[in-house]
Parts: sequence; C-alpha cells; structure tokens
Amino acid sequence: MFCPACGKEIPDDSALCPVCGAKPASGKKERRPRVRIIVPVVLILVLLAASLTAYLVIKTRAGNDQRAAALIPYRIGDKWGFCDRDKNVAIPTVYDETYPFSEGLARVNINGKYGFVDARGTVVVQPAYDHVGDFSEGVAWFETWLDDKARYGFMDTNGDVVLEPVYDLVGDFEGGLANVIVGTTDGFIDKHGKMVITIPNRGLSREVSEGLVRVETPSKSGFIDTKGTIVIPAAYDVAGDFSENLAAVCLDGKYGFIDAKGTVLIQPLYEFAWGFHEGLAAVKIGNKWGFVDTKGNLTIQPLYDDISCDKSLVGFSDGLASVELNSQWAFIDAKGKMVLYPIVNPGRFIDGLAPFSSNGKWGFIDKKGNVAIKPVYIFARSFSEGLAQVRTGGKSGFIDEKGNMVLQPIYEEANDFHDGIVAVRIDKRWGWIDTQGKIVIPAIYDGVSDFNNSVAQVRLNGNTRHIDKNGSISTQPFLGFFYDGLASYRVDSKFGFKNTQGKTVVPLTYEDARDFHEGLAAVKIDGKWGFVDTKGNLAIQPLYDETEDFHEGLVAVGLNGTFGYVDKNGNAVIALAYEYDHAHQFPLEENARSFSEGRAAIRINDRWGFIDKNGRKVVEPVYTSMSSFQDDLLAVNLNGRCGFVDTKGTMVTGLIYDKVGDFGHGIAPVYRLVHAGPPADDYNTLGYIDTKGTQYWEE
Repeated sequence: MFCPACGKEIPDDSALCPVCGAKPASGKKERRPRVRIIVPVVLILVLLAASLTAYLVIKTRAGNDQRAAALIPYRIGDKWGFCDRDKNVAIPTVYDETYPFSEGLARVNINGKYGFVDARGTVVVQPAYDHVGDFSEGVAWFETWLDDKARYGFMDTNGDVVLEPVYDLVGDFEGGLANVIVGTTDGFIDKHGKMVITIPNRGLSREVSEGLVRVETPSKSGFIDTKGTIVIPAAYDVAGDFSENLAAVCLDGKYGFIDAKGTVLIQPLYEFAWGFHEGLAAVKIGNKWGFVDTKGNLTIQPLYDDISCDKSLVGFSDGLASVELNSQWAFIDAKGKMVLYPIVNPGRFIDGLAPFSSNGKWGFIDKKGNVAIKPVYIFARSFSEGLAQVRTGGKSGFIDEKGNMVLQPIYEEANDFHDGIVAVRIDKRWGWIDTQGKIVIPAIYDGVSDFNNSVAQVRLNGNTRHIDKNGSISTQPFLGFFYDGLASYRVDSKFGFKNTQGKTVVPLTYEDARDFHEGLAAVKIDGKWGFVDTKGNLAIQPLYDETEDFHEGLVAVGLNGTFGYVDKNGNAVIALAYEYDHAHQFPLEENARSFSEGRAAIRINDRWGFIDKNGRKVVEPVYTSMSSFQDDLLAVNLNGRCGFVDTKGTMVTGLIYDKVGDFGHGIAPVYRLVHAGPPADDYNTLGYIDTKGTQYWEE
C-alpha cells in the first residue's frame, strides 16, 4: 500500500510510514500502481497526438510554401493567374494583374483593387485596397484614400487591420520595425505602432565617413571635413556618405559617384545607388538592381527586385550580398553566382556568420546555410569585431561567435563595435563601452554615430560636434583612402603612396596612379602606364597608353590603338590585336571589360561579344549590347530585338522580344514595348520563359 501523506509505497501491515511517520489509511490498500502505469501511458499518447498534429501543420505549411514557390504568374490574353512549370493552370486567369508569392501569399488586382490569394487560389484578403505591398514578417502595408489623401496602414495575413491608416508613407517591416513618415515626423515603428526610433532633423546631418561629413542646404548637398572646412560645395540634390573613396550623389534625378575632390567618376545614370562595399556598389536600373565596380562597369546585371535585407550595409560583406528575386531572399557572391537560396530575412555575413529569422526569432547561419547559433533572440545584428548585438527581454547585449553571452542584455539600445568600443544607450543617454563592458566615454550625449577614422559625431543639447576616443573635441585630420594598406597622395604633379601610419612607402615619382587591385597598382611614368607592387617595386614596365585594373589575374591594356590582356608578369596572354578608337575619352574601358567567371566582354567595330582567357571568341561580337551569363544563358540585343544565346553562342530563343531580363531560378521575364519615348520607352510584362524558351502565357 501507499502512504496518504508522502505517497511512498510501504508494507501492507505497517502502522506508520517509515519515510514520513504518518499513519496509513484505516486498513484499506491503495490501488495506485495501476494509476502509475496508466497516467504515463495517457501522457505519452497525448504527446504523440500533439506531435502528430504539429507535424501535419508543419507539413501542410511546408507544402503550401513549396507550392507557392513553384507557381509562376501566367497570362491568357489580358487576364492573369498562376501556373506550374508544366504550364498547368493552378489558379485561374481571372485577374488584371498578379505578382510573385511572398510568405505564401500573392498580390492580385481586379478592377483596380488589390487583395491576396494563397497557393490554392483562395482569396485570403478581398481586393478592396487601392494598393498593397508584399507580406514581410507577417504583415503587409495597404493604401487607402481618406479626405482626398493617400494614407497607409498595415494588415496581417488574415486581412485584419493591425495598424490603422494614419501614415503618409511607409516601408516594409524588417527586424520588427518599419520606417514611416507621419506629418513632419520620420522614424521607425514596431508592430504595435509605437514610435521606437525618431529621426531628428531628417536629412540635415550624417555620420563621418572616411573623414568627411555629408551636409545639406535646404535643396543641395555637399561635404565638409571634421574641422568644418567646405571640401565639396553643396551642389547635389542628394549625397550619400563616402565609402571606398567614392560617394553616391544625385543630380537632376539620376545617381552617380564622385571622389573626395568632387570629381564625377561615374556619371549619374541610375535611378538610385548605394555606397561601395568590397569594390562593388548596388545601382538601380529601371526597377531592377545590379552592381557596378569602381570604374562604372556593370559587373552584376540588374535582375534583382531588392538588395540587402539589412539596410545598415547595402551590398557586399564577407564576399556575399543578399538579394531578393521573385519575393525570395538569397545570397550571391561577387560574380553574381547564387550561393544560398532561399533565406528568410538575411543579415550580412561577417566572419562567416549572418543573422536570419525563423518563426519570429533570430539566430545565425554559416556560409553553407547551416544553423550555427539557434534562433532564440527577438532580434540580432551582424557580427562586428567578434561580437554581435542581440535583443532579448527588450534590452540589448552581445554574444560571441559560439553564442556565449559576453555582455549581458542591459542596454536600451546599442550600435556595433568599432576599434574595440561600442556606443550604447543607458538611461536615455549615449556613451561608449569596451569589450569588457567598462564605460570608456560617459553616457551624456543625446545622439551619436560610430567612430570612423578615430572620429565620432555626437549631439548634445542641440549642438553637433566631433570627438576623439578620449571624448575630447576632435582635431584628427583625414588620412586618406586605403587599398591593400596604402593610400595614394599627390604633391604638385607627382603621385606616391603612404601606409596607414602616414609613412611614404612608394616615393613621389609618378605622374598619375590608380588604386591597388590584386596586389598591383597602375602608375604613369613619362606618359606611359605600368604597374608597381605594394613595396614600390616595378612589376610591369611602363609601356602602355592606357590600362585598367587587375581582375582574375588579367588586366586590359591599350597601345597604339590596339588592346589585349596581360598577366601579372606582363606577358601578353591575349595579344594586343583588337583595334579601338583610342583618341576617344575613356576608350579602353568602353571597349574591354574585366574578366568575370573566366569571360570578358569586348567590343569590336561597335559590336559586343565574349572571349575566354585564351582569347577564344565564346560569343561572336555581333550584338548591339549584352548582359552577363545567368543559368548558362546570355541576354543579347541586336538592333533593338532581344533574345538569349547559350555558352557556345547558339541562339536559344531567337531575337523576338522588345526587351528581356536575365534568368534566375530557371525563368526570365520578357517585355513588350507599348510606347516609345520621349521621355522614355514604356514596356509591359509579356510573360516569362524558361531556359528552353518555353513561353508561360497565351494570347
């Protein structure tokens, strides 16, 4: 029998419980052994049933996600629906417009109103809105007109309004926050509508970037140095921060790039542009994003819907950049090759790790897509100097690359580590701590930027100043732009190179000099170009009229009106046999592009083709323009007609389209010209084709 007090089993004839001393029930035997057996069995059955239910829910959701990912917007006549890759209509073509799926739902338009359908075609949100965005983190913005003015709010996946339409402008939610503008207030709200971050004096001040601070007059932007001296007059409509020796600027509605002297190095041709990172900058052409190098060469074709989910650094980091294509995020390398796909809310890779979200929680993945740190945090930022900011319980702390909590989550807000210190907010004031959590600059400031070149911008009582790492008003001058540890400098008409300590490494002996790439820099001596290494040794003799920079071990050079490619020993790997008009401004870069994935585009007699590293013509130079290879297919244009060729130059589709996009995930958009400019040509989406040229539409 069992003791009624402690529940322990005792001999049947016991007068007292030997464990607790209590008296057993009056001679009646307990029948608890059967209960002890039955209860665990019942619990196991309940758990099995719950697990099966959860599995079926997950399986159903996964099936729906896979089904949604496999669907392609499909047109019959002037009506749109969705089909699979076998052209089987999965969702009837009854809509005026359809868009790719995002988070299991797709936007549809009927009679000028927008709603959402799921992967089975069920209308989840009735088409009742003037406009809507794609779902991001479980919510989507919508537009409605109130008092003759467009207002924006947010809905959930059931169509229920979670934030009323009170905003003048909104962005998508990312990391639990969305950028909104209401009245004169610009800031970030959470999903409860709370203004978490307010941006004061929007557009009137920026961080120090490579020794320069972007400032604006009411209509123009320019630059001052950290002493307040005007370096570049306020002549631009918009100006971004300097990064890798260049800053994006907007002039007459188009974006290009200037250097620190204000010289326009990349002409303003783009709808938008972000700063350079790892030698590449994201640019927007039409409604698609691609990347240009520091010479303005389009190295990654514009085929992406968006660039960098983490807008704190838009572009490449640790050799990878996140891109959005067909409502799915992925990582590409510097050659445009897709490395990881799909990824939910990806951050940027630092030290081989990138933050990502799963089921509303944040963790980290490695470059193979494996989960390195489990998603348990409310939010996470990329690593910086071996530590990453994470938020839990409404506070920020820092973990190391093994997931250990190094600095406890006690800070209201925090930035990233730079040079061993990080800005944190304590009791609504900002200061700096080191990697041990020790306060190195007191938390007394209303706002701060991160340190850059040992200078940080701070705001106190409405005044903006720049301080050094001791907290003193900074007098630190700008040292220069460094590549491979060296910065070029000029005195009078001669160029040389200094290292980061300001020591002259390469003397002032050159008439001109380019930046280092792959360990070599082009220098000009007596009117001719050659190359030096990082020690100043002459690696390639100054023989050439023009030269570009090294990529994949080869560089284009021009001499006496012909161009070819040489290696790092100066050997002509591809003979200088191609003629070009060397009297024209920037002639070489307009005729010979850098190598990428073993191929380089060249122009001969005003026609473009591709060569390999042996100089063999992979694609004959017969085209007016061309893109880069994607899915082993190349978009080409000949006299205004477009199509695709394969790696052998064989025409796959024929030149039958007015305009085409590049391939991604086995399909490419093609377009129909509906209006020839001015001011610009207007195209409608004709439909999609696969790599065999199969058309996913019917007239």
